[in-house]
Amino acid sequence: MRIKTVIVEDERHSLERLRDMLSGFDQLEISGEATDGLGAVKVIDRIKPELVFLDIQMPGINGFEVLARISVRPMVIFVTAYDQYALKAFEENAVDYILKPSSRKRIAAAVERVIARHRLVDSQLLETLREALSKRRFLQRFAVKVCDEILIIPESDVFCFKAEDKYVFLCTDGKEFIIDLTLKELELRLDPDIFCRIHRSSIVSLNKIKRITRWFHGDHIVELSDRNCTRLKLGRNFHRSFTEKLKAP
Repeated sequence: MRIKTVIVEDERHSLERLRDMLSGFDQLEISGEATDGLGAVKVIDRIKPELVFLDIQMPGINGFEVLARISVRPMVIFVTAYDQYALKAFEENAVDYILKPSSRKRIAAAVERVIARHRLVDSQLLETLREALSKRRFLQRFAVKVCDEILIIPESDVFCFKAEDKYVFLCTDGKEFIIDLTLKELELRLDPDIFCRIHRSSIVSLNKIKRITRWFHGDHIVELSDRNCTRLKLGRNFHRSFTEKLKAP
């Protein structure tokens, strides 16, 4: 994925030169430009770039004031003719500080630092997502109300969930209970290794399936192993995903 970039430079010829140099990097996407501080705030807040090449001395407000006013926190490379701001620049967590006039080689070095940091962020984000997924918690028990009592039904007792009229029912062996969740919510919160959506109005426990029989016109019926031998239609839109789950080890 390309790095969304904004250039802020008050001298038009310097801006054009920098844009020309950056256009040689396929990893960068030049998404916006500004020639003064207030314009920079507007452009950065609108585009929300990942990287900003930022001049310091500009009309209106300077580069540090721009950073104080924007609502996002992009990576920043300062490009300026003044070296006295270097310390403050790195206090602002700048990726680099380039003095004008800058060479293509110096710009390239700065861009490589950005790309390396971007890869690190991407890898850290990926690891965080992996960790979050590994810790994902599925529903293992269900609370249902019966008169003045709340019953707790373990996942292992559930044969299926089915929607009828405006209600969703949790079905055990011979009993049905109204549950305060939609099938869509259940589909997201049930363990996909155990439960499978087989129709727009039903989800079944794969462990409770007794047989699958062919019906009229190429349709199929899923029969469960409860005492009522519950029979549910397998929707054609769900046939492929259901079959793949049955084949899974």
